[in-house]
Amino acid sequence: MSYCTRIRTHLVVAIFSLFLWMLSFAADPVPEHGRSSVQMTKAAQAFIESLDNEQRKATVFSLDVDERATWSNLPIIMVEPNGMLIGDMNEDQRVATHQLLRASLSSQGYAKFTGIMQLDDLLHEIETEQLSNDSEGGNDPFRKAFIATRSSGNYVVAIFGEPGAGDWGWKLAGHHAAVSFTVSDGRVGFTPTFLGSSPMTIDSGRYAGWMALPHEGSRGIEFMQSLTGQQQQAALIHAVVADDVFEGPGRRASLSKYEGLKADELSVQQMRLLQVLVSEYVRNVDFDTADAQLELIAQTGWDELWFSWRGAIDQDGEFYYRVHGPRLLIEYNRQNANHDHIIVRDPRNDYGEDWLETHYKEYHPTLEEAIETARRRATSEP
Repeated sequence: MSYCTRIRTHLVVAIFSLFLWMLSFAADPVPEHGRSSVQMTKAAQAFIESLDNEQRKATVFSLDVDERATWSNLPIIMVEPNGMLIGDMNEDQRVATHQLLRASLSSQGYAKFTGIMQLDDLLHEIETEQLSNDSEGGNDPFRKAFIATRSSGNYVVAIFGEPGAGDWGWKLAGHHAAVSFTVSDGRVGFTPTFLGSSPMTIDSGRYAGWMALPHEGSRGIEFMQSLTGQQQQAALIHAVVADDVFEGPGRRASLSKYEGLKADELSVQQMRLLQVLVSEYVRNVDFDTADAQLELIAQTGWDELWFSWRGAIDQDGEFYYRVHGPRLLIEYNRQNANHDHIIVRDPRNDYGEDWLETHYKEYHPTLEEAIETARRRATSEP
């Protein structure tokens, strides 16, 4: 047997052995105590146990209420979510909240969510200093009230259903971070998820250079720039980003409409970059939840994903991209050079609707209504 033949034989055996190992690993279930659904249920039960009776009335709801689908990217003074404010919790309740977050999220997801919440505290410092230096607008009650809501304490937690006694869910909601989890028959859903950061990058002070969402924008640009000229032309929908492009709450009508470049036109290397991009979003949740969602995407076909782009194709300009398929919608919107928003949806199973065989009505006020609400609260009008 020649040297080359021996090498080929050893290589085939190694690949086949690896394939068998992967099959056995995939078939071996995660021990029950290590599953996300089990850990989340225990953490939610501990959180509920920490509440008194009045707090439970304001925090624990029926699973079928439409309030499950109430969330917003607007500050709490403009749209007040239902649930218990972290700022109103005692230390034990805050610890229980973070235990529930950690049970639901991966390390990267926990860092992103808590980083965004802390970013509101930094925003409060920055905007308070700006207000004190503004001789003309420093006495504006609306502006003062708006700045006062910038706080990591202005996020709410709400539980839906009874953890451990059938299907249930929980929600974190506030400015620039919202997620709706569903637990059903050992499965975990995590959509919709919304995250945002402003500033996107801290440009001065003790945290200069820090980013709460470090890769979502750059991975999108890397993928777009990997495309050929013809592929970019297919993906580019418009050179300017429209104001109403984002599929936020109350805007699910277009979740079945695909646009741009279909993934079956990608090379092997481009497909790998697309998978890396998708994983950046999906793997914000704990490992087995993320694995299950990625498997759903694979079952419907990675080739069935569509990629579209609006705006500039560089790091400095405003841009928007979308990755869309039967079991996935990812949107990234860089509103300006230092402010971005992201959203993740499952068009078939937001809020666990497919599992629960129900439908929730999303509600979101118009911007004009939200501004009027904020002004009324700021001036203490009835």
